[in-house]
Amino acid sequence: MTNVLLKNRRGRVLEIRLNRPDQMNALSAELISELASAVEAARTDRTVAAVFITATGRSFSAGADLIEAKALLADPALFRESLEVWRSTFRALETLPKPVIAVVDGLAIAGGLELALACDLIVATDRARLGDGHATYGLVPGGGGSQRLPDAIGVRAARWLMYTGELVDAQTAQRLGLVQHVVAADELEAWLDETAATLSGRSPAALSFFKSMTASSSVTDERLAHEVVAAVAVVSGPDAQEGLAAFESKRRPQFPSIA
Repeated sequence: MTNVLLKNRRGRVLEIRLNRPDQMNALSAELISELASAVEAARTDRTVAAVFITATGRSFSAGADLIEAKALLADPALFRESLEVWRSTFRALETLPKPVIAVVDGLAIAGGLELALACDLIVATDRARLGDGHATYGLVPGGGGSQRLPDAIGVRAARWLMYTGELVDAQTAQRLGLVQHVVAADELEAWLDETAATLSGRSPAALSFFKSMTASSSVTDERLAHEVVAAVAVVSGPDAQEGLAAFESKRRPQFPSIA
């Protein structure tokens, strides 16, 4: 077992750190499994008041491990099973009765953005860039992005990011409402310590109340399950096959015309 996920305590705040920097913290099956275990442990640990999701290196997460995903696509049933694990893991993070803050330093694309959106808040450094990015390779969200992105920033802004695959900087993301706070990259560690100290001093019962009472009514288990079914249908098709082949060979995809 490799250390694809690291855990650190900052007072009563648990820091869960993605740790695949050489792969831009791509979300492999192993990493998702480790994340699920860490979230469940945080749920039952009464000494944990809040959670930070951070990452090692200069990328939060570039999304799913596409090399691994390509192998899964040989069996759509197996691919759906993997998406169900993503769905349940991100839903567990979203419903954890404790504040969860995604700290994006560098890139958060596709599945990486979906992970951040499953958190309560997104804080970004001034060198962060965020976007959906799926359509670039003929893919679609399967980790809740089609539901949580429009819930976070509105349907039209979400469509723009999904249709174009555009990456936006932290300041633009903040104007859209995607990011709630921007911090200078060289001040991030100090900000994490300061914010952890603040959250450590807050009432756990009050924090849980605020999270529960402000939960979105738009993101439901039913809609998230429907996304998985629809995603399998799209990602098993020829566009995704071409997109993944282009990614692997580092070329621009050539998608077929609509008949």
